[in-house]
Amino acid sequence: MFDWLRDGNRDIYRATLDGKDTVRLTSDVGDDQHPTERAGTVVFTSYRDGNAELYSVPATGGVERRLTNTTANETQPALSPDGRHIAYLTDESGVPKLWMCAADGTNPAPLTAGFGFAGSIEASPSWAPAGDRLVFVSTAHGRAGLFILTLGAGDPTPLVADSTTAVEPSWSPDGTLVAFASTNIYTVNVATHEIRQQSHATGPEIDGQPAVLSDGRIVYVTWVGGTPELRWLDPATHAAGSVSPGPGAAQHPASMY
Repeated sequence: MFDWLRDGNRDIYRATLDGKDTVRLTSDVGDDQHPTERAGTVVFTSYRDGNAELYSVPATGGVERRLTNTTANETQPALSPDGRHIAYLTDESGVPKLWMCAADGTNPAPLTAGFGFAGSIEASPSWAPAGDRLVFVSTAHGRAGLFILTLGAGDPTPLVADSTTAVEPSWSPDGTLVAFASTNIYTVNVATHEIRQQSHATGPEIDGQPAVLSDGRIVYVTWVGGTPELRWLDPATHAAGSVSPGPGAAQHPASMY
């Protein structure tokens, strides 16, 4: 899954890793972005209503359904592994904070109340495969780092919270690693906190927005001269390749299960 800016409009698409068999899932004139998919349903952020709201659409295509209806911005959704809950961001407090709701948008509630400080920013939730934990970005320690929230178990704990900036985490399907971006793509072992560099951007290139696939490969975005391109790498074999759906700016890849 990814969002793709073509002919002046950003919509949600799905495609095989070689960029073929591309299917367009949304076609509204408002920008649609940040897709997430589980159990045959895609949830995404749409700006068609003037502010950011969450919508859903079947992964095979079909009728789109609005899930949220507030004056705040709801963004960066992440469906739980069983497809029953959505972790997302809302800026109803003035800055983005992590919330959760049911898959139909009902029963919204904050997940990190009392964590950090009023102005600390949260972003990019990603679920552990067991559905019991979330990794997300927070500036609670002064700069963007990664934290793990165990549902129902108190405050989040640091995963990568050193002097560097770590953003855009994606939990691996086997639960052992979290991929993240810090100019290049890295992985961190959840148990040992060992960090390994996986991509090696050269010159003006910047790598970001990693998404770990079911087979362990990582799809990510490389900006070349300011233009985003989808690429993939395999941490196990060091193989790498390009995803080429066609002209346009493709971003925010997400795995399908």
